[in-house]
Amino acid sequence: LSLDAEKAFDRVNWKFLIAALHKFGFGAFIKWIKILYHNPNASVRTNKQTSNRFFLGRGTRQGCPLSPSLFAIFIEPLAAAIRQNESIIGIKTKHSHHKISLYADDILLFLSNLHSVNETATIINEFSSISDYSINWNKSVLLPLNNNAEQRLTIPVKSGNIKYLGINFSPKLSELVQLNYTPLLKNIQDDLTRWTNLPLSLMGKVATVKMKILPKVNYLFSMIPTQPPLKWFKTLDSSISSFLWNNKPARISLKTLKSAKSCGGLELPNFHKYFIANRLQYILKWLKNNPETNSWLDLEQALCGKINLSDLPFISQTVKKQDCFKSININATLTAWWEFLKISKSSIQPCKMTPIWNNPDILINKKIIHFPAWQAGGIKQL
Repeated sequence: LSLDAEKAFDRVNWKFLIAALHKFGFGAFIKWIKILYHNPNASVRTNKQTSNRFFLGRGTRQGCPLSPSLFAIFIEPLAAAIRQNESIIGIKTKHSHHKISLYADDILLFLSNLHSVNETATIINEFSSISDYSINWNKSVLLPLNNNAEQRLTIPVKSGNIKYLGINFSPKLSELVQLNYTPLLKNIQDDLTRWTNLPLSLMGKVATVKMKILPKVNYLFSMIPTQPPLKWFKTLDSSISSFLWNNKPARISLKTLKSAKSCGGLELPNFHKYFIANRLQYILKWLKNNPETNSWLDLEQALCGKINLSDLPFISQTVKKQDCFKSININATLTAWWEFLKISKSSIQPCKMTPIWNNPDILINKKIIHFPAWQAGGIKQL
């Protein structure tokens, strides 16, 4: 459930904010906040005409670096009420119970049943009555896994695809590429077309690709585990090549331009390798295995069954036959890992980190082995 807040930062009730600051134990620091928000006034300027000054009664100061933190404190009691309500069921894992994601005024709720949706709506309405915070239910969107969920809600929310932090989601994971990478490619092509006739040198155009295109692509790489098809990368490279050479035949190959400057290149981004690098960061998180910091680790471990998530990088591609490989994140991460090993001409099998137990590479009578007593005794890897 994606919630749409009505003018979130402008509706911060100062009395409620001060009460929240006291509750969270900010002590003497609260006096400074009171000074900043003591009888502020403003005026409206239109066509060099300035209105009479008027006093402000709520909201955070625009452009103030403190405002995002104050809003986070203001909204935290709502998040705490949702987390602590046992009637609201989210996503349960071994170490956590995940119900809500917050980023400034963007709120995303993970709810397991319709009763939880209605209970959450009740809490939000109660919170709104004392804090002035308001949700526009008509603009909030529910992403149901049950097709008739919308008919049994007590709130006028619409069902359909949702957009959170710039990423489009639908009930079908297979649509992630179509909903996100395809529009991004079109947006990039439009930008490159507009920039083609700008008086830029080759190095200037490479710098433009690094500054204007790479961050957009990298953001999707870091947020969406599904790898775009190779055709997507080829189309992107072709569009960039046309931009670099003003729609004329290329004088230098993209392979050379992507090389390091010490090798005669200009370090033009290799987007496929950037995707691989983005996926490899999850290998490190698997190895650290800290579900308290990264709650999604519990979800992926549950998909792995008896195989430890931290063991996956050290098992051969026979793991493709296991159920865990059906997870799009595990699939994409391991595929990127194997691609990295191929590019770097490396091998990690067998090695000291190769797991003995629940490893499809180590079989006795064609069966995966697991001796709990040995594992409890510290015998886990080769």
